[in-house]
Amino acid sequence: MACRPGHPQVLARLGADRWLVGLPGNPYAALVAAHTLLAPLPAGLTGRALPAQPRMPVHGDVRPTRGLTRLVPVVWDGPGARVTGGHRAAFLHGAAVGDALVVITDDWTDGAPTPLVLMSV
Repeated sequence: MACRPGHPQVLARLGADRWLVGLPGNPYAALVAAHTLLAPLPAGLTGRALPAQPRMPVHGDVRPTRGLTRLVPVVWDGPGARVTGGHRAAFLHGAAVGDALVVITDDWTDGAPTPLVLMSV
């Protein structure tokens, strides 16, 4: 997957009823992979729909990366969301204070309505 953070990660079918999920070793990268790779697996296997991704304006200092999707923690900020700090691969501060992960594609601009992956269970 062309996603940062999140590599290396793997999702493999080992048989009719056996799956292998491999998460990255860095804490934040593993958290992101768990929310975007592991969590949807049971829903897909049981035919349940995934929750809709809300879209809202997101503000913050994020540099899109050409050819990659970045997942960055945000906090609610009025009618939109604001990027938090502390979201490097080995740090969990941003995720601990964050309400969601914003999906930053290479064409994202500050303030654009952007899909969010909610981190609540």
